[in-house]
Amino acid sequence: MNKTNSQSTTTECDHCGNPIQLIRIESKLGDEPKVFCCEGCETVYSIIHSLGGSYYYNLKGNTKLSPVAMEETDVDLENELVYQKFVRPSSGHSEVSIQITNIHCSACVWINEKVLNEEEGILSAQINFASGRARIRFDESKIKISRILSLIRAIGYKPVLFSPTEGNLQKSKQLKTLLLRIGVAGFCFGNIMILSVALYSGYFTGIDLNLKRMFHYASWVFATPAYLYSGFPFMSGFLTSIRRRTLSMDFLLFLGISMAYFYSVYVTLTDRGEVYFDSVAMIYFFILVGKYFEEKARVFASDKLESILCKLPETSNRITETGDQTIPSSEIKLGDKIQVAPGKRIPVDAILVSKETYIDESFLTGESVPIRKQKGDSILAGSLTMDNPALIIASSDYHASTLSSLKLRLEEALHLKPKIQIVTERIASYFISIVFLLAFVCFGVWMFLTSGDLEQSLVTTISVLIVACPCALGISVPTALVTNHILNAEKGVLLKNPSVVETLAKANTIFLDKTGTLTEGKFLVRLVTVSEDHLPFVYRIEKEINHPLAKSLVKYLSPFDSVKKRASEMELIQLQNVPGQGVKAEIQWHGKEYSILIGNQTLLKHQNIPLESIPETEGSLILVAINGKMEGSFLLADEVRPGALSFVSLLKEMIPKIAILSGDRFSAVKFIANSLGIQQFYSDLSPEEKASIIEDSQNKGNVVIMVGDGINDSLSLARANVSISHSEAEDLSLEKSDVVLTSGNLNGLVHSLLSAKKTKEVISQNIIISFFYNSIMLPLAMFGLMLPVICAVFMACSSLTVLLNSLSIRVRIPKWKPSI
Repeated sequence: MNKTNSQSTTTECDHCGNPIQLIRIESKLGDEPKVFCCEGCETVYSIIHSLGGSYYYNLKGNTKLSPVAMEETDVDLENELVYQKFVRPSSGHSEVSIQITNIHCSACVWINEKVLNEEEGILSAQINFASGRARIRFDESKIKISRILSLIRAIGYKPVLFSPTEGNLQKSKQLKTLLLRIGVAGFCFGNIMILSVALYSGYFTGIDLNLKRMFHYASWVFATPAYLYSGFPFMSGFLTSIRRRTLSMDFLLFLGISMAYFYSVYVTLTDRGEVYFDSVAMIYFFILVGKYFEEKARVFASDKLESILCKLPETSNRITETGDQTIPSSEIKLGDKIQVAPGKRIPVDAILVSKETYIDESFLTGESVPIRKQKGDSILAGSLTMDNPALIIASSDYHASTLSSLKLRLEEALHLKPKIQIVTERIASYFISIVFLLAFVCFGVWMFLTSGDLEQSLVTTISVLIVACPCALGISVPTALVTNHILNAEKGVLLKNPSVVETLAKANTIFLDKTGTLTEGKFLVRLVTVSEDHLPFVYRIEKEINHPLAKSLVKYLSPFDSVKKRASEMELIQLQNVPGQGVKAEIQWHGKEYSILIGNQTLLKHQNIPLESIPETEGSLILVAINGKMEGSFLLADEVRPGALSFVSLLKEMIPKIAILSGDRFSAVKFIANSLGIQQFYSDLSPEEKASIIEDSQNKGNVVIMVGDGINDSLSLARANVSISHSEAEDLSLEKSDVVLTSGNLNGLVHSLLSAKKTKEVISQNIIISFFYNSIMLPLAMFGLMLPVICAVFMACSSLTVLLNSLSIRVRIPKWKPSI
């Protein structure tokens, strides 16, 4: 766009429609000349034009907009420090969180998401109504942070880059402002009521006109601060609705109160009729009280999210060759050696180097019983050391730890919307339009029935507009879902998608993987027939594999120095996972190349390798073949996970159909099934066969849950209605999972099922409460049986009822005894 600046006092801005008084910016969009009053309007015009500007400006018509303010602070955002603090990598692109401080309803969420998602360079934009926070994925090469903030600001909203510390300060400031607005409304309402006592008395016994006029003017003085200051958020929403040519909850509310206010001003100036200044202040007072408790619930939810990271220590003691060094925990990198004192929390996922220690993982798993950890065992970030000092080696960077990932994934989950929430938001938007039309009809009918009684007609119309505001319906689903997410996070369960709550509540079939799910996944080597010369090949390959069997083999071979020494000389040329079978590898050693197969019988059979000397005892069998010849096997025995028996017993009370899906041998699977009292089990399954069994069950009308953790489970996890894994599972399994347990603790699964059933029940109750309230109150208001003040009280009560009902999920989940 080419542009020039000149002075003018006549032309109107092509964006906002305001007269150009001092600065005239001439631009050319294609062949069409345009003029603007400021650079802000010029920028926004180009954005809107790229989204289909003619449609937008046709809707706007002659409505005047506020000139777009380009804040100077936007320039300061484009520096490396800002990007380091606020921007994080996400799937090859960048992601930023933005707090939008004036999100009021689902309509606010809709317009922001629409504008952002249609902007080039923004890959996705999702806004969480409960916290007012936007999560935006974008391409830094195409769009900058300053541009994103300008887009939000251009449509009437106030964006602030979000970080935990600044976010808490912002939330605290918002609550203080809200309390001040409540205080002003309450003060004005109290004083007006004192004056109203005299007016009400005079209405029945008579009052001097001058005295009545004085009381009217005094009431006007007190009502005006309440109308302008206490009602400012609603006024802002009202004006935004007009600019967008849409109807919102704020539009209905502010229109009704404005009608009461200006009618009262008319009465004051003409001495005709009665004033309703007390209603103006009182309505705002009660509604703001409801908003305050709603905002407190949002802050509570947000604080709970932040507390997940705040449990980690600010500083840590790093051990180096030159001595101890105190560093910020955020600087811990993979491989750092950290000393943790007794009673302190582990700052990062790690491997225990010291001999042993007892760990409290209750913050992550809900288990209050200390767990004994030995040298070589993994420890989760956030765990509490109980007795001995713990020397650990970080197995991840600080920001990649389980606890950090949990917080990030929980934030992501809260930005998604389940189908039921989308439906209720759509219903609420239609309902607002219907109410607006009903209010006009009501005004006309009452004017006709009362022979032109303006006061009665206005009062009835005001009551309809206030009482029918669907705030309760708008918060019925998100408040329940946020509460459910928090409760699950406290028990170490992450719901990656909120839609999974409804499916979990309906599930009637669950398939469980055996290894690492029902069993410890810590195999003990019982029998070895592989020669010592071939053991280095096994060690070199298996230490690259993230699977319980591989880890057990590595642990078994680690004490043999000669094996480790020879393995270190080997060059791993190629490594391929064969899901459900094992691994293929190519190794170069001393100038020779070796083709290695390590896995089950199926793997060797598919390569046409003859099987020799296979033991028939209980356990998992790992065969080893080198250069086309079987060279022996490992027999490993796994043990049932502690608490698995009580877990299965609890599961049977909630899920009628339980089965084991395993790629292991029949004898090993049968032993575990019999130990746990599970009647149905499948063995020797390929990943495709697992997925096929799940599909067959779904075809019979079952809602299926799959619990697994290996690469061979990824296909079946993707096929199930709900897939569950844990944080130590293979990356591919985690990617396919809807629910992630932050440890191998199965109690989290029981809690997620119980909370899902209760949350679905509460959501249904919330929707029923909302519709019941409107179906009763709206007709009463239309028939003139409810004053505006009473309508305001009932509207606030309906929202509070829904909010309290959602928060009650915490105490209404059935009590159960966790397995240990």
